[in-house]
Amino acid sequence: MAKPNISKYWCVVPGCTSDGRKKRNLEKYPAMEGVDFFPFPTRLKNNKIRKRWISQINRENFEPKRHHRVCSNHFVDGRPTECNPIPTLFPRNNFMRPLKERPQNAVEKRNITSARLDQLQDDNTTETELFNAPPVAAEVIVTAVMEGENTVSHVRSRKLPGIAAKSSVVNHDHSYMSEEKSWERPEPVDMSTQTDLTGEGIELLQRQTREMKAKLSDKEALLRDCFLENVIKSDVSVKHYTGLPSKPILDGLFSSIEADKCKLKYWSGKKSVGDMKYEEEGKKPGPKRKLSPYEEFILTLVRLRLGIVGFVLADLFGVSKTRVSQIFTTWISYMHDVFSPLIKWQSREKNIKYMPKSFKKSFPRTCAIIDCTEFFVQRPKTPTCQSATYSSYKHHNTFKCLVSITPSGAFNYISDLWSGNVSDRYITENSSFLDNIEPFDEVMADRGFNIGDLLTLRRATLNIPPFTHKCPWGKGKRLNASEVRKTRKIANLRIHVERAIQRLKCFKLLSNIIPLKLKPICNQMLKVAAFFCNIDKPLVKN
Repeated sequence: MAKPNISKYWCVVPGCTSDGRKKRNLEKYPAMEGVDFFPFPTRLKNNKIRKRWISQINRENFEPKRHHRVCSNHFVDGRPTECNPIPTLFPRNNFMRPLKERPQNAVEKRNITSARLDQLQDDNTTETELFNAPPVAAEVIVTAVMEGENTVSHVRSRKLPGIAAKSSVVNHDHSYMSEEKSWERPEPVDMSTQTDLTGEGIELLQRQTREMKAKLSDKEALLRDCFLENVIKSDVSVKHYTGLPSKPILDGLFSSIEADKCKLKYWSGKKSVGDMKYEEEGKKPGPKRKLSPYEEFILTLVRLRLGIVGFVLADLFGVSKTRVSQIFTTWISYMHDVFSPLIKWQSREKNIKYMPKSFKKSFPRTCAIIDCTEFFVQRPKTPTCQSATYSSYKHHNTFKCLVSITPSGAFNYISDLWSGNVSDRYITENSSFLDNIEPFDEVMADRGFNIGDLLTLRRATLNIPPFTHKCPWGKGKRLNASEVRKTRKIANLRIHVERAIQRLKCFKLLSNIIPLKLKPICNQMLKVAAFFCNIDKPLVKN
């Protein structure tokens, strides 16, 4: 059987330079003598041991390749054995052993270093000559210091000043990693950075220990803190949990509404609306609040974004299910009052200023792209409500609303929710959408919006794809070449309103089946979610 060619193997441990090619020249690399290379365990036979090898090596996103190996310098027994199958000796932990128990190469090097130091001492080398020594002597001294505490004390016994202070050099156990080309005088230690273990220092440590024990004993607070830390740890997690683009925007929104947090009172029915006596007394009525305003704000955003049921949030935040419902109703209503006025109809000048090039070429006067969207709702009990909310298009009980976006993709109008059995024309005619239309404006919509006459009364234009007409030579229907081109142009631009609706329905509380108990605050949830979509990245690029 042919002997494997170890020259193509190398050690993948960070900081280790063991390479099979160096074994060809042991005179230049004497440290490679006796070094063997061991392959990673396979996934099929020993997947658990393989994962522990990869974990111990501690390289980010590392997956062993064909020629990757781990050398014998990283195993306690010099190779994987039944008692010690995992590599545990690494430069980061100083190989986990005292000097005498380290590989033979390091012990031999220590003996050579000691002999050279004896020679330097016999030559009566002075301190000045020592620090100005040639590179060979400097390398010997640095190597001696790098070998560990025993060697440092050995150097001190020879009265070589300044050597022990050089112990801040990184320790390397491999002899071929201990080369040091620079030699500088040791810097003085700043005692101000040392921990004060007397008087106030001990009291501070004891107080911190008591606080930590109290925090660990309170499991509800610990779970809540861990969850909040996961929510705000990065911009990506903030986006996933709350729907907001980044953490600075999250903090900015909270700071913009925090000024009135003292006036917030938990919703407890319509009768509680007129109860404002607590403003004079400076105290909120009801039980003591367990969550801070910021935690209540995060709870509301997470519920709106992920649609988490109340009892799960109650467990995560350590409150009751009823209190979760009160917090969500209170904060979503308050955010609606603050944020919904910011969904504004833009003027014609702003539309032209921020209009993408794709619209400027074909439809430069477009002020809005409209469409109706539906949200599934829990089936009502009464037959009258069932027939009013049943949508023949979705084959489900739904709420319907009219949405409008600017050519750049931002929501500029959101109507209130209607029952799913209402037509698109009825919602457009009976909502306040037409009040925003000015003369010579253009509105883009789908074929289902038969509102051309309503816009004509306001001297505006409706751009919809043309309808098919009968073929003169048969019973089929068709579009001529110019109509096909117009359909494609409108479809390429009208698709942006579908993308905006898709972004809106990323808020799972709206895209899931809405419980009937949330019916009183459905409009608030819809418009708050639309505002959050507007502060996201632009939907249409220039």
